[in-house]
Amino acid sequence: MNTSNTPTDIVRGFMSALDDNDPDTAATYLADDFQFSGWTPKPLDKNGFMGMLKDIKEGIPGLSFNLHNVLEPSENRVTGTIQVKGYQSDSFIIPILGTPPIPQTATSVSLPTEDVTYQLNDDSAIAAMAVQHVAGGGISGLLKQLGINLIIVQ
Repeated sequence: MNTSNTPTDIVRGFMSALDDNDPDTAATYLADDFQFSGWTPKPLDKNGFMGMLKDIKEGIPGLSFNLHNVLEPSENRVTGTIQVKGYQSDSFIIPILGTPPIPQTATSVSLPTEDVTYQLNDDSAIAAMAVQHVAGGGISGLLKQLGINLIIVQ
């Protein structure tokens, strides 16, 4: 990790790697104890988050987060908004969330804009990513747009 990068640069690099479907690079931005919350019923650790994205991108390879409105309100915190979009070109399954196989629907998805906060640790790694839940957003909103009304128990 290049610690001369600002927290904003680090977050933009991470999100760019996710958008570019480059999980190996994306994972280098995350702390070993990384926690992802708000988009899924339960928080996910680094492996769970990266695995979930890999699974989703099997069905929606062009899934993008479209990070914008990036601010750095404090030294180790970055905020912004994301709007997840993509086109489902294949079937997929998300084992960590217990989904059934999701059939290929050839459907475009576009979630509502969601606020996101990134917390960096002292090593300039992303320790947490928290997405503020909005109606129609998160994993349940994504699946609903694909015609899957899945009740995911918290």
